[in-house]
Order: sequence, then C-alpha cells, then structure tokens
Amino acid sequence: MKIGIVGTGRMGNLFSQNLIKAGLQIVVMDVNEAAYQNLIELGAEAARSPAEVGERAELIITSLPKNEIVQEVITGKGGVLEGAKPGKILVDMSTTFPLTTRWIGKEASEKGVNFLDAPVSGGPKGAREGTLAIMVGGDRKIFQKAKSILQKIGSRVFYVGELGAGQSLKLVNNLIYNLNRLAMAEGLALGTKAGIDPKTMVDVIGVSTGNSFALQYLAQNILRGNFEGTESSLKLACKTLRLISEFADELNVPLFLTNLAKQIYNMAKAKGFEEESPSSVIKLYEEILGIQVRSR
Repeated sequence: MKIGIVGTGRMGNLFSQNLIKAGLQIVVMDVNEAAYQNLIELGAEAARSPAEVGERAELIITSLPKNEIVQEVITGKGGVLEGAKPGKILVDMSTTFPLTTRWIGKEASEKGVNFLDAPVSGGPKGAREGTLAIMVGGDRKIFQKAKSILQKIGSRVFYVGELGAGQSLKLVNNLIYNLNRLAMAEGLALGTKAGIDPKTMVDVIGVSTGNSFALQYLAQNILRGNFEGTESSLKLACKTLRLISEFADELNVPLFLTNLAKQIYNMAKAKGFEEESPSSVIKLYEEILGIQVRSR
C-alpha cells in the first residue's frame, strides 16, 4: 500500500519518517518543497499537488496548520478529492473544527472516498518516537482498515466514535491541558512569592495531588528559563483556545475557566511572547509580582 502525506511540516515530516522506517512506500507534497527534501533522500516520492497525492496513494494523510487550509487542500481546486478515486481512504490528522470535519466528510462521501478524522496528542516528541495518542472518528470498518498504518505513527490509537468525534475529543483534551498549564504557572508564582524554592515545589507537587502532565513535562523548562517555542508556541495555544471557544459556542456550553485562560494567554501574546512556548505565560506573573520562578 502506498501512503500519501500532504503537509510535511513539524508533525507530518516526522510521521513520514516513521512510515519510511516501517518499510512503506510514501508520496509526499508540501507547498514548501524544502520541507520534504529529507524525505526524498530517505526514499519518498514527491508529488506536485494534493490531487496528485490523492491519485497516486491508496491511503492519504493530511497534516496541516489551519482549518481553512485543511478545507482548501482537500476539497479545493487541485485538492486531494480531485485526484482520489472511490474506495480510497483519507485521514486528516490536523487539529480542526468538528463542523469542518463533518462537511469534508460529506464532500468525500459524494466522491466515494472514505474519510476519518484522526487528530493527535503528544507533540513533535511523540511524533518522532512514534508514541502519539491518535483519536479517530468515522466509520469503524474504515478505521479497522487504516489502524495498522496509524499504529506506525502512534502507539496509542483509539476509535472514539462517529466522524468529528476525534476532533471533538482533541479539543476537550487541549482545554484541560491548557488550563493545567496555566494553573501550574499560577501556583508556582504564588509559592515563589511566598518564599518557597521553585525546584522544591516542583519535586513535592510532582508526587502529590497537584501533579499533572503539564507539571511533569513543562516545569523543568520554566525552572531553567527555557521558553523556546520549538515544540509548541503561545500563538498555537491561542489558536487552540479560540477553536475550543467556537466549538463550545456551537453546543451552547459555557466555558468560564477556558475564556478566562484565553484572555491571560492573549495578554502574554500582546507582550510579544507569541513565538515562545506557552509556558512563557508565567512571565506575566513574574513581572507583576517582581519574582523569578527559577532553580536556585
């Protein structure tokens, strides 16, 4: 089976490398040709358009940065659906709006193409190591056909329900993660202002009821003062919170904490931290309180 990848940026490039390592033939395409040159060197084939990927591959994966781009690349002129024949499988691994996913699914169905939404969690580190969690929505029979390929990208592949359920669950996960990250920053700022050594706080909370994924994976960078946005960025966090807010509006669900968090992240973005990691939000507290949350 030949696999197509449209979007070989931060995540898609790593997906592709793992598929090549697994011995699969892949054809790749990105608007930035430099983004897939390393994959060509590893044995991948290049395509000139999403439509060509759809034509040449049996299972096509899209990994793209924005809702609008996903829609255009799949359904627009020269898009994947223009080239894909009936019976092929299209898997979108971007993070998008569930309503967009369902609309694309309708367009794909009219062309006889099977569509799954399969957003991921775990970031570039998980993509590199093949340990991503993948949340798949769509027809269960199509999921079973695609599962063996997805397992070469992520070690934890879940079927979560009908089309759009994957994107919905990803947004719920990101809601909790972003709130945990902000709670961690606020708590560490409070403790530091109270005179507690920041490293001691991280060590103690890490084995107490306040522990979280955010604390385990992000606190050490705060202690070192490392706010490089290599794995994620504040700009991306703001985009994610905006998607979550729009999703909740569609369902008439009030999100009190999420909307407050969105404003705090926007404040950090206004301070010029948008290309830094989302953990840079702690610098707002440091400035207000006249402290630094660092290892001593």
